[in-house]
Amino acid sequence: MNNNDNKLANDAIMVFLEKLGSGDPTPGGGAAAALSSALGAALLMMVANHTIGKEKYAEFEELNIRVRDEAAVLRQRLAEGIDNDADAFLKVSAAFGMPRKVSESEGLTEEELASKEAGLKAARSAAIGTASVEAAEAPLMVMRDSAEALRLAAKLPGCSNANLLSDVFVAARCLQSGLASAAYNVEANLPAIRKRDPELADRMETECIELLEEGARLTDQILKG
Repeated sequence: MNNNDNKLANDAIMVFLEKLGSGDPTPGGGAAAALSSALGAALLMMVANHTIGKEKYAEFEELNIRVRDEAAVLRQRLAEGIDNDADAFLKVSAAFGMPRKVSESEGLTEEELASKEAGLKAARSAAIGTASVEAAEAPLMVMRDSAEALRLAAKLPGCSNANLLSDVFVAARCLQSGLASAAYNVEANLPAIRKRDPELADRMETECIELLEEGARLTDQILKG
């Protein structure tokens, strides 16, 4: 057995951190945001698991079981958000890399050349718009899931193992950080979306702002214990 198997900072974690710190295009900030919130959801599960089955907290048994089970679903979705963000970024990069000019113009009239280049530019613009929507949806989903996890976290103070209240606080901070960090990636893609679909861009921006406000409010509430 590899000695690293017994270490918490094992090979899998170190590989991710090395990739994050490398010059590779992915993972990046969006993946880090998703991971932060996934850690928060996992901490909620831990607190619930250390409460379930304890006679002292018997009256909160059902609540903690529900928090644990719902947090498990969110943890999985947030973990998937790490790859969703990377995939979306690569699609945007590929769209921006599409040609805008004809590489071989020999034999083409000026009119034919202009027509072909107009077609290339239109195809590139459409691809950027489509990819940008996906690139905004990925972090927006992280924001939604983070807010949902914060709603669960808000139920735990006073209703879970008091010895782990600090872990609830850490969970809230991780979730708020993930939520707020993901917002940067949503905002970064809004200009490209707005060029093609202003109404969609406005809806995304509004939801982003509302989730940020809710996340801040819930975190403040949780930290009051």
